[in-house]
Amino acid sequence: MSICKGQRDLKFCDKDKCVNGLCNCPTVFKSMNEKLNHIKSHVDKLAKVINAPENLLPTYSNSKDAHPNIEISDSGLLSYEIYERGQQIKMEYAHDTDHLLYIIFRDVTSMMALDYSLKHPNPNIDRRRIEYNYQLELFGKLNKDWQQKERQRQEAIVMQFPFNDYEGKRQTYFRELLGNGFLYNEALEKVNEKFP
Repeated sequence: MSICKGQRDLKFCDKDKCVNGLCNCPTVFKSMNEKLNHIKSHVDKLAKVINAPENLLPTYSNSKDAHPNIEISDSGLLSYEIYERGQQIKMEYAHDTDHLLYIIFRDVTSMMALDYSLKHPNPNIDRRRIEYNYQLELFGKLNKDWQQKERQRQEAIVMQFPFNDYEGKRQTYFRELLGNGFLYNEALEKVNEKFP
């Protein structure tokens, strides 16, 4: 599914990029609220495709504590931001509507994938494998370009922080050793020997 890519100043929508009936964009947005409503309509349509819970979707120029919010500056710059207790904890700028939607659904699908992995645990593999695969599956339903971009982002994370498929086994073995009377440090040493 493709989404329209608005002009950088976000005052115009490139109708040639709108496909699959997702966008009936006006050529000029009369106000920032009209542009925000346009973005919201895209978010709502895409959320339905993957059955995203409403509580994961952002607000629009109405920041709530620890909840994503979409803002448009006076110059037309799109931002995805989260504030907690009055402090900004996340701020990302988007150069167009398509990029903003990727940012939004990167977080939405991440939370959905985390929930999925907790409901479908496998102690023999790193939980991130389940999360990442499910997140890519969700992105595949939304937009193939976003799916590829997310795959590359995930690969970069795994390069820096490799999967640890032994973690579940390590924890089980560690608890077993402690239960059999081994001291903490002795048990930890044995676990590290068995599962490096």
